[in-house]
Amino acid sequence: MFGNTFDIKNPNFDESLKSFINNKNTIDSRIRSDVESIIKKIRLEGDMGVVSTTNEFDQRNVTSIEDLKITEEQIFESSQKIDKEIMDALRFSFERISNFHEKSFKDLPKQADGFQIGRVSRAIEDVLMYIPGGKASYPSTVLMCAGPAKSAGVTSLVLTSPCPNGTINELTLAAAHVAGIKEVYSIGGAQAVAAFGLGTESIPRVQKIVGPGNQYVAEAKRQLFGEVGIDSIAGPSEIVVVADDNSNPITVAWDLMAQAEHDEEASSVLISFSENFIKQVIRVIKNEISQLSRSYIIKESFKKNGASFLVENISQAIDIVNQIAPEHLHLVTENAEEVAKKITRSGLILVGEDSANSLSDYVLGPSHVLPTGGASSFGSPLSVEDFIVSSSYVRLDSSQDLKFYQQLLDTTIILANAEGLNAHAIAAQKRKK
Repeated sequence: MFGNTFDIKNPNFDESLKSFINNKNTIDSRIRSDVESIIKKIRLEGDMGVVSTTNEFDQRNVTSIEDLKITEEQIFESSQKIDKEIMDALRFSFERISNFHEKSFKDLPKQADGFQIGRVSRAIEDVLMYIPGGKASYPSTVLMCAGPAKSAGVTSLVLTSPCPNGTINELTLAAAHVAGIKEVYSIGGAQAVAAFGLGTESIPRVQKIVGPGNQYVAEAKRQLFGEVGIDSIAGPSEIVVVADDNSNPITVAWDLMAQAEHDEEASSVLISFSENFIKQVIRVIKNEISQLSRSYIIKESFKKNGASFLVENISQAIDIVNQIAPEHLHLVTENAEEVAKKITRSGLILVGEDSANSLSDYVLGPSHVLPTGGASSFGSPLSVEDFIVSSSYVRLDSSQDLKFYQQLLDTTIILANAEGLNAHAIAAQKRKK
């Protein structure tokens, strides 16, 4: 079932692990080149570049940017078509997400608080949320991006999502309605990132782009970073489950399948001390997978990027986790809470069987937009901090502490002269009392 199987007793284990990690995170040079061409086209042609690439890649037949806008009436009408139970679930989810991020925002330092030297913060004004819409719809991602953005105080929040063959995803628009988003476009892929990252005659240039997407979206964010801010370069979804003999093979199997159903590139990894437990999990998967509508995708995901690791102790399991630095980590071992304290690299740490990853994807509050491809070693989940920028703030008054002010000036003069920047030194000297 798992396309990759590893035994830590194998003499080539370290090399095999490194190869597995590297292969998952390889960037396709063809995609890099294609994205570069798309960005160049939009940079040169503006609106018409967006129109032509959208028609080409999404099988559309539009003639202007106006054809790619979704009206407020369409957004509202979509929300009215959705089953009440689903709308209630969207509202429940968004309320929990908003509450979590509003509390997080309140805990952040916002200003200098009377200190003469400190920081002042402000919300980013213009943000684009990219919401996937190809192989599956993700209304939950609308809520997971909008929650922290609105909690941080973003004033202009725009949504774009691909509409293959011109088909509008009603659930995505319904989620936009719940989140209070009024400006929506039906543009996807690298062309969407380029359009809003660069701006065109009709499309506003944003300060930051957030949200996951396919390889083309990720590569476009990579290439345009510096001209526009990004949250992260999100790759395929990942989960690592660490289990022992006391774990439940049924829930572990379903958690792994749940992650694999995102797409064929997703990575589901099981680490266990028991070969028998791994076999039990595989048996459950084989018995249950056929009932799922996305069974083909799950099978391909397991085959390509799925893996099982047989280890001898928890220290070895922790080391493998920290090397993979996964997007999601689920610890279902004995003393899982103690194990969690030793994890240094993971976007989300789920502790105990009840802490299901499915819950974190929808209703717990923290955003499910997480660092992937090993980026959790230096990146964090999407949060209010992603929508806030700070300025250092300085207000000095020499009359409050003349002696200390003189020390600042004297030290500056010494260092400036040492660097050969005499104007700096003189500018400080002129302020000596």
